[in-house]
Amino acid sequence: MNGRNLTLIEVFGFKIKVNITWVFIALLLSWALAQGYFPAVYEGFTKITYWWMGVVGVIGLFLSILLHELAHSIVARAFGMEIKGITLWLLGGVAEMADEPPHPKAEFLMAIAGPIVSIVLGLLFLTASTLTAGNGLTPLGAVLRYLGMVNLILAAFNMIPAFPLDGGRVARAALWAWKGDYYWATAVASRMGSIFGLTLMAFGVIAALAGAGLGALWWVILGMFVRFAADASRFQMQTRQALTGKSVRDFMTSDPITVSPDVIVSALIDDWIYRHSFEFFPVVEEGRLLGSVSLREVRQIPPERRATVRVGEIMLPPNARKHY
Repeated sequence: MNGRNLTLIEVFGFKIKVNITWVFIALLLSWALAQGYFPAVYEGFTKITYWWMGVVGVIGLFLSILLHELAHSIVARAFGMEIKGITLWLLGGVAEMADEPPHPKAEFLMAIAGPIVSIVLGLLFLTASTLTAGNGLTPLGAVLRYLGMVNLILAAFNMIPAFPLDGGRVARAALWAWKGDYYWATAVASRMGSIFGLTLMAFGVIAALAGAGLGALWWVILGMFVRFAADASRFQMQTRQALTGKSVRDFMTSDPITVSPDVIVSALIDDWIYRHSFEFFPVVEEGRLLGSVSLREVRQIPPERRATVRVGEIMLPPNARKHY
């Protein structure tokens, strides 16, 4: 267990994880299929039958999304990209890439692999549904038909040219190959994704006002996710572009304000903290770094003791200050 992700199995060297949100959507979808979709579309089965149809449908969807993401991961690894794992969560699945594609061809093949697998699965499920029909559609045939349609819809939706959907990655690959500029291609594809996300959100709001009910909320949530992911990708790209070719020396303070370990805390407050807007101060003695001190450590000293306690008594050693 890592945070909200539970590692299930390892397939082809990829750790398969499930986010706690997937458990929520799995239960909700099972209920929706058993109580809503299957009884409305396929009449004449018992309640128990509808329930196992719903459960099997969700398991089939789980495996379909997993195969979709495995296709991305296998192709990515073939081009030397590191994939940390695959996480299934509320809105589908995501392959956790540690590296960016090395060239447009790798981006294109990696992106298109997932939808191709979904199309193949969709056709296989629909074919299997037809073969099991016989004199009439069976519960198993109904589930297979559902999975066939869902996989084809999944492929079509993912091929919309809006980053970070697969279609958006295909569009980025094309733009990258055209201009030869990865950063420009990412910026354009991300803007397309952001616009698409806003469109989904607007569609959901209009549908809700028209009386679509809870279903409209999913369009809003999906739109928010797509827009957030697109904007985050653009910000990450801009940050990477700004830092390319830079060293720590370009950002460091070459002549920092330091404090001696012999300085009393009250003087530290008056002469350092009030005068300089720094998060913390290096504690230095005879040119040697001893540690650092910040307002956090000062606050732990009662006011009546600050005139006697010295910085050296409250400072943190080097490498001990992890974050703020």
